Amino acid sequence: MNIWLEYFKDKNKSNNYHAQMKENVKWSAPDKKDIQRRPCIDREQALKIAKSLQDQGYHVSIKTDGPI
Repeated sequence: MNIWLEYFKDKNKSNNYHAQMKENVKWSAPDKKDIQRRPCIDREQALKIAKSLQDQGYHVSIKTDGPI
């Protein structure tokens, strides 16, 4: 089973918070060329790197090609 991260920089800089929402944010898929990929050894490493990338403002998805 292979594990990798797919991440991209979130360009939506709206200041909508749940208690003060002005309007619903619309999801727009990023361009395929903007998505970066990083292989990981195991799930624990993937979670640690994903948390770090999210703190830096990236949208992160953990992907696998087999059963979890």
